[in-house]
Amino acid sequence: MTTDAEVLLPRSDVDGVSVSPAMLSAQRDGAEAETLILPGGALEVLALAQRTADDHVAEASRRARKVQAEAEVRAEQIHRDACAYADEIRAEADRLLTDARAEAQRIVAGGSDFAEELRLRAEQQYEDAVGGLSIKREALQKQIEALSTFDSDYRQRITSFLQSQLRALWAEQPRTGDMPDIEMQVPGGPVGSLLPN
Repeated sequence: MTTDAEVLLPRSDVDGVSVSPAMLSAQRDGAEAETLILPGGALEVLALAQRTADDHVAEASRRARKVQAEAEVRAEQIHRDACAYADEIRAEADRLLTDARAEAQRIVAGGSDFAEELRLRAEQQYEDAVGGLSIKREALQKQIEALSTFDSDYRQRITSFLQSQLRALWAEQPRTGDMPDIEMQVPGGPVGSLLPN
């Protein structure tokens, strides 16, 4: 059986016999002959070349299958490594997200606590201010009542003092005739009659 490799062999002299591609082509065209009949050892050289080429093709195919198998194994390993790395990254991202959510909840809770504390302080300050005003109001009312009592007592004492002074004056200098009733005016209203009763 002839192959394209045999046809592509260049013209050469093997054991003194010249072989050309045309001779190979003519031999191939013969319907009955399947092998190339060449003089001398040319047929063995061609058979050896064919076997060598077949061996090289088989070796190349074997190496290609080996390289392909290694590449597939390596690709599978890379795929497994990439999946494992992606799982690690996903787990780390989930952990970070969980931590961030927990921190956000802690901050919100702390903010709520702080806001509640501020609200209670404000209420306390308001109550203190209102309570302080109420206490001040009561103190001022007591002062007003005390001043009212003092004013009333003071007026009474002044009236009594003036009346006693007038009686003493009338007693030392008796006058004849009737004196009209004179009411003494002092700031705050009439004090009373200047004449003794």
